[in-house]
Amino acid sequence: MTDERRLYSAIRSGKRDEPKATFQYLYTKYKPLVCFIAARYIKEKADIEDVVQETFVRFFNHAGDVRTSVRSYLTVCAKNLALDMRKKNGKVVPMDEEGFPSETFGETDPSGGFEALIEDMKRVLSEEDIRIILLHLIEDLRFGDIAVKLEQNERTVKTKYYRALKKYRNARGGKQ
Repeated sequence: MTDERRLYSAIRSGKRDEPKATFQYLYTKYKPLVCFIAARYIKEKADIEDVVQETFVRFFNHAGDVRTSVRSYLTVCAKNLALDMRKKNGKVVPMDEEGFPSETFGETDPSGGFEALIEDMKRVLSEEDIRIILLHLIEDLRFGDIAVKLEQNERTVKTKYYRALKKYRNARGGKQ
């Protein structure tokens, strides 16, 4: 069952505990991703935690109105809240294109999930390949939008994306 179906089923069920359990499941599943998105735009741990909390509060308050995927809603909301917080605090911190603040994920993602994944990808892929993958999978950008952002042809971006995924999968398969 998709997350969206699970969410709508829980909301419509009329059972008191079902929505709570579903929200807990979605929170646990998507919290590392939301932390990751927020950390791309702001560096202060307390600010990142505020963005994560506000993202999920908004999601829970408007869950019945969400017309996109849960993942898309949460990533866009986290990005917008992080940018708003950065603007509100007057902190114009350039986004780190190459790395992400490791201290952020130490406690937020105890398994080292995203940080470990990116470090593993860095051993096999170029920075540009990693950036294309992150823009497409994490920030939910279409290939056309990525192409504009990177000032490249859309077909080139799409080819780089699929080749990078194949290269990474082959490298991972070779280790096992």
